[in-house]
Amino acid sequence: MTSVLLILLPLVVAGVLVFASDARVARAIALLGALATFVCASLLPGSAAVEVPWIPGLGAYIALDPGHSGGVLALVASLVMVPTVLWASLRVDARPGRFLAALFAMWSGLMGLFLARDLVLFYVFWEATLVPSLAMLGGWGGAQRRQAMLKYLVYAVAGSFAMLLAVAAIKPLSGAESYLFGDLLAASASLDVLTQTWLFAGFALAFAVKLPMFPLHHWLIDFHEQNHPSGAADVAGTLYKVGGFGFFVWAIPLLPEGARQAAPLLLAVGAFTAAYAAMIATRQHHLKKLLAYASLSHMGIVAVGLFGLHLAGLAGAMYLLAAQMLTTGGMFLLVGMLHARRGSHDAGSYGGLAASAPALAAVTLLVLFASIGVPGLANFPGEFLALLGAFQASAAAGVLAVLAVIAAGVYGVNLYQRLYQGPQPNPVADLRALEIVVLVPIIVGTLWLGVAPAAHLQTFEADASVTVSRLQQAGSQPVDSLPSLGEVRR
Repeated sequence: MTSVLLILLPLVVAGVLVFASDARVARAIALLGALATFVCASLLPGSAAVEVPWIPGLGAYIALDPGHSGGVLALVASLVMVPTVLWASLRVDARPGRFLAALFAMWSGLMGLFLARDLVLFYVFWEATLVPSLAMLGGWGGAQRRQAMLKYLVYAVAGSFAMLLAVAAIKPLSGAESYLFGDLLAASASLDVLTQTWLFAGFALAFAVKLPMFPLHHWLIDFHEQNHPSGAADVAGTLYKVGGFGFFVWAIPLLPEGARQAAPLLLAVGAFTAAYAAMIATRQHHLKKLLAYASLSHMGIVAVGLFGLHLAGLAGAMYLLAAQMLTTGGMFLLVGMLHARRGSHDAGSYGGLAASAPALAAVTLLVLFASIGVPGLANFPGEFLALLGAFQASAAAGVLAVLAVIAAGVYGVNLYQRLYQGPQPNPVADLRALEIVVLVPIIVGTLWLGVAPAAHLQTFEADASVTVSRLQQAGSQPVDSLPSLGEVRR
């Protein structure tokens, strides 16, 4: 029942916060709720799966299983949400209770999305998370928030409609007994190549929007630029980049022939997305737009790991997805702290801050280095394995993705220099006690995923092995030449 509690607890807290008109009361409820939810998430490993009939006529179940890759992502997302809730409670002045309620509703939906093992249930949570993200953007965003909302909504609805058609069709076409993952996995092998390809296309459109991938990424830039300057809503948006998870858990293993047909195109698009976004990031002066393009580049590397269709790349893509929750989320919180000091997202408004704020500079350097894939920090294991998988499928795609890694080093170093090096025209305050409390979970998580990746990689590898087996049965190219993750770790 831990899985059910992990979904219901933040939802209940969200309901209470809607009616909390006093900011101090809302802050206290939110902090207690965040800590309780994280404790619940930390109890996921080893907890039992849940499978209860939900809509018998449709063959849908309340099926939740923390023993798969989604359990790891749920734990990491919960770790990130604790400091995000604390920071939002400190920085959101207008209707703080309702903003925090939207954050907790988002948290609840993400937990359900990660843990669901029934396709209808997964789709319900997929749609449910859209509402709080739109609420935070529309209720607390910048001057152009309505245009950003409309763009985001058009992309999201188009993708969701395509996925709805695929969800509705896969069970009757395959003859599966239910929408449970196991039943769909067993039955979908009977689908012919053309049917699998069309079904995969339906899922791919939705997942590519929420990965996102070029050219379905345009909503992302405005989304981050217009969100609340604290960065809290941007962190929730970063956690909601779940298209890669959808490909990994549902589309590729259920429709291996469709994945194999689409993989060359999606691999090329993923590599282009990674390089294109990283190059644009090197030219950005608006801090949140820079982070938006950097995050898009990371998602391109996730895509090349996935669509190399090899064991290491698949597992590495999921590890990078988990790691960037911490690193990109941490960078958005740090940018929010800079905005609290200067009231600007223009990198030209800063400079030389290391002299007056050495602790802030040190934490930024750590999280920024993790974000650009420095060995020993969170992003490196997943990035390395994703690139390894890409090279196994296409040297050209691998080289293009490596260019993105090089460009990441350029924009990362340049950003740090613009913010913290050189002359200091106006000193700023260093990290305050509450800001240190906000950043400690980010620092701990960044180091944890960087130096001890083995346990989580084994979980991702177990799910990836199912996918590789399906691809082999469907006639995919052999993967015998690829080293196991154990060999890579050694």
